[in-house]
Amino acid sequence: MLNWLSKLFRRRQEAPPQRRAASPVRVTHDERLISVNDGADDVQTMPWSELANVTVLTSDSGPFEIDLFWVLTDRSGRQSVTIPMGATGEHALLLAMQARLAGFDNMAVVEAMSSPGNATFQIWPAAEIA
Repeated sequence: MLNWLSKLFRRRQEAPPQRRAASPVRVTHDERLISVNDGADDVQTMPWSELANVTVLTSDSGPFEIDLFWVLTDRSGRQSVTIPMGATGEHALLLAMQARLAGFDNMAVVEAMSSPGNATFQIWPAAEIA
């Protein structure tokens, strides 16, 4: 008699959503330099003293693909380093940028993190890029 009640409250057995693969990218930093290893031993570096612009690019490929990228650009605008969300060391770099870069726009980071589509968010400009 209570069979209908148990069916009503029974949890549906659904397959859990697939998680995105961990990024092979590793980012490290010290007082002088930001280094990004792409996981295939190609290393790009950006001196803190040359850092002029931080943007976040988002795409509509989430949630199962990486859909957020940090782009750090130098003063000449000719060199940039791209760091995907989920890279090892990404959070530590974010904390370092918040501490080191006066005027770092945390609200723009929040907006970027919640963006479902293709967009560019200006996080920190230090100087005009030539």
